[in-house]
Amino acid sequence: MRLAKNGLLASITVLVRDFSAFAGRKGLRAGALVLSGAMLEGIGLALIAPVLAVLFEGNHSGRIQRLSAMLFDWTGLTTLPARLALLLGIFVAVMIVRAVVLMARDTILAELRIGFVEQQRCRVAEALAAAPWSKVVRLRHARVIHVMSGDIQQIGVAAYFLTQSLTSVVMLTAQCVLAIWLSLPLALLSFVLLIASGLALFPAMRSANRLGKLITSSSEVLLHGTAQFLGGLKLAVSQNLQSGYLAAFRSTIVEQSGQQLSYLRQQTVSRLAIATVSAVVGALIVLAGLTMFHVAPAMLVALLLVVARMSGPSGQIQQGAQMLANALPAYDAVRSLRRDLEDGTVPVVTAGDMQPILGEVRFEHVGFDHPQDGAGDAHGVHDLTLTIAPGTCLGINGSSGAGKTTFADLLAGLYPPQSGRVTVGGQPLEGAMLSRWRNSIGYVAQDPFLFHDTIRRNLAWADPTADEDRMWQALDLVEAGFVRDLPAGLDTVVGERGTLVSGGERQRIALARAVLRRARLLILDEATNALDPPTEATILARLRALQPRPTLVIIAHRPDTLNGCDRIVTMTEGRLA
Repeated sequence: MRLAKNGLLASITVLVRDFSAFAGRKGLRAGALVLSGAMLEGIGLALIAPVLAVLFEGNHSGRIQRLSAMLFDWTGLTTLPARLALLLGIFVAVMIVRAVVLMARDTILAELRIGFVEQQRCRVAEALAAAPWSKVVRLRHARVIHVMSGDIQQIGVAAYFLTQSLTSVVMLTAQCVLAIWLSLPLALLSFVLLIASGLALFPAMRSANRLGKLITSSSEVLLHGTAQFLGGLKLAVSQNLQSGYLAAFRSTIVEQSGQQLSYLRQQTVSRLAIATVSAVVGALIVLAGLTMFHVAPAMLVALLLVVARMSGPSGQIQQGAQMLANALPAYDAVRSLRRDLEDGTVPVVTAGDMQPILGEVRFEHVGFDHPQDGAGDAHGVHDLTLTIAPGTCLGINGSSGAGKTTFADLLAGLYPPQSGRVTVGGQPLEGAMLSRWRNSIGYVAQDPFLFHDTIRRNLAWADPTADEDRMWQALDLVEAGFVRDLPAGLDTVVGERGTLVSGGERQRIALARAVLRRARLLILDEATNALDPPTEATILARLRALQPRPTLVIIAHRPDTLNGCDRIVTMTEGRLA
C-alpha cells in the first residue's frame, strides 16, 4: 500500500484534515470539553500545594499559597480544620465538575470516532455502487472485503488514538503551564528531559508505519487465499489437493504473526523508556529542588505530582503516535480504493426518481473489446447494428465466445461502447439516462446470485414493497411451487450463493425475483439452461404473456429455448451472422 508522496507526516495531515472536516461543529464542542477537562485537572493539582501547606503549617511563599492566604483572609477562616475543610471542599467540587466534563468529552469523542468510521465504510460502498462496471469487475474481491472489514477497523483504531493523542496534548500543555507556574527552573529541567526522550519517538513511528504496511498487505493476501480456497473447496477435497493451500496458509500466518510480534515488542520498549525517563525526571526534580533552588516542600511535592501526571499523557501520545503510524496504511488503502473507483462514476437514480424510458433500443455500429487480462468475453463485439422494438421477444444464439454475454452487458449499460453508440428512445445510454435505464431492467444470469438468506429476503431485494401474495404469484408463474413444500416455505435459507438448493431451483427463484421487479426489459442469459425443456417452455411462454409485455432478450445455446421468440439472431465472433 502506498503512502502519500510526502511521507508519513503528509499522511497524518490528510487523516487529521479529513477527520476535522467530518467533525465540524461537534469537533469544536469536543475541543472545548477537552480543554475544560485539562484546565479542571490543573486546578485540582494546583490545590494540592495549599492543602499540604495547611497540613504542615508551612509558610505562604509560593504563588498558590499566597492566593490561598488571600482566600482565607477573605473568608475570615483562621483555624486549621476550617481552612483544610474549605480547600478540600473546593477540591472535591472541582473533581466532580471534572468528572462530568470528562464523561461528556468521552461520549462526544466516541460519537465522532464511530461516525467517522461509518462514513468511510459508506463512502466505499457508494463508490462501488456508482463505479463503472469495467472497474468493478477487475477488482480482487479480497481487496474490497479487506478494505470494508480489516482496513475500516484499523481506521477506527487510528481515529481512537488520534483523538486520544490530541486530548493528551491538551492535558500535557495544561500540566506544563501549571508546572511553570509552580517553579520555572524545575519545569524547564523536566521539559528538556521529556523533549529529549520524545525525539526518539520518530524512528519508532517510521518503524510502526513500515510494519503497518506489511501487516495490511499480508492480511489481504491471507483473505484472498481463503476466498480462493473456499471457492474451489469442493474441487480441492475431491482430488485431495488441500495440502498446497494449507502450506501457503501457514506461511502467511507465520509471516503476519512475526510482524505483529515485532510491533508489540516495539511498543513494549517504548513504554519502558517512557517509564524510565519519568522516574529519572522525578528524581532530578527532587534533588535539584532541594539542593539548588531551595523550593518549599509543599511546592516540591505538588510539582512532583504534576510531573508524575505528565507521564500519563506522554505515554498516551507515544502509544497513540505509534498506533496511528501503524494504522495509516489502512487509511491509505481505503482512499486508494475510492480513488480507483470514483473515476468515471455513474449518477445513481433511485426508484422514486425514475421516469419510464420508452422507445426502441438501437445498437449503431457498436464495438467493444475486452482487455486481454482474462476478464470477461475476450472476443467482444464488432460493428454491431441492431434494433429492438418495445415488447419484442428477441432470441440470441451462437457458440461459446461469440460475444453474446458482451452484447447483454452492453444492453444493460454495464459497459460503454468503445465505438458506435447505444440509444433508447433516441437518447444515448449514458449519464443519468443510464441509471434510469438500469432501473427498468431485470437481469437473470446462468449462475444467478442468491444471498445467504431466506427466499423471502432474496425476493424482496427486487422490490422491498412486495407482499407475500405477490411473491407467491411470481413463484407460481415461474414454476417454483417447490417452495410451498419446503418446511419453512418462504423463510427457507438458501445458503451461500444458493448452494442449499439445486441449480434449477436457484434459477427459478432468480426468475421470480426478476418478475417481481416489473421490469420493462428482461435479459435472460442462459437463465433456464438448468431446467427440463417442458418446464422451460412453460415459463418462457408465461413471461411472453405478461401484461404489460416486457421486452425479452433470451440468450441460449439450445435451439428449443428460442422457439417462441419473435426474432432470432445468431452471433459469430462478435458479429451478427
